[in-house]
Amino acid sequence: YKQFAPINRKIETHDKANAQFEAAVRVKMNDANPDYPAMVLANYILGGTISGRVPDRIRNREGLSYSVRTNFGAPTEGDAAMFSMFAISNPANTPKVEASFLDELRKTLSAGFTPQEVAGAKKEWLDQQVVVRSQEASLATTLAARERNSRTMAWDKALEAKIAALTADQVNAAFRKYVNPVEISIVKAGDFQAAGAYK
Repeated sequence: YKQFAPINRKIETHDKANAQFEAAVRVKMNDANPDYPAMVLANYILGGTISGRVPDRIRNREGLSYSVRTNFGAPTEGDAAMFSMFAISNPANTPKVEASFLDELRKTLSAGFTPQEVAGAKKEWLDQQVVVRSQEASLATTLAARERNSRTMAWDKALEAKIAALTADQVNAAFRKYVNPVEISIVKAGDFQAAGAYK
């Protein structure tokens, strides 16, 4: 893990129809950290599905992006985890995508995830794991990853039990501990000059 000074950079890509927006922050964590399950669920609620807070606002309600999602990943070895978000949009809409993402993030950190959101997300996430294991290719990938890290599927069972036991207070505490909007780096690439964006 290394801490980096945040940046906000605009890259002009002339004659490109779409723009890409990405935001990310490094988190000091590995997947054995006690806060890891809470961060997995926090990300799932915020933007791990099309109905997550960020995609629902930016894509479904505001119609600003074709594709938007948040991600959280933590390594088994080392401690350089990452929380990130990406979106694809019309270059003219990218400034609004950026503003909506940061606004939704601040609202989430301020008000927190509700107990109802956490309960619903836990069920959805746990059901999703069953579906993933029912697909041969996904199961083979998981088994290979566990073998590589000297683990068995008992690790997955333990993670699912930890997520099933999470409370809204635990999820909110972890998310507020590791994610700070002022530390997030942002890079957007698109033909903003032609779109008259980011003047």
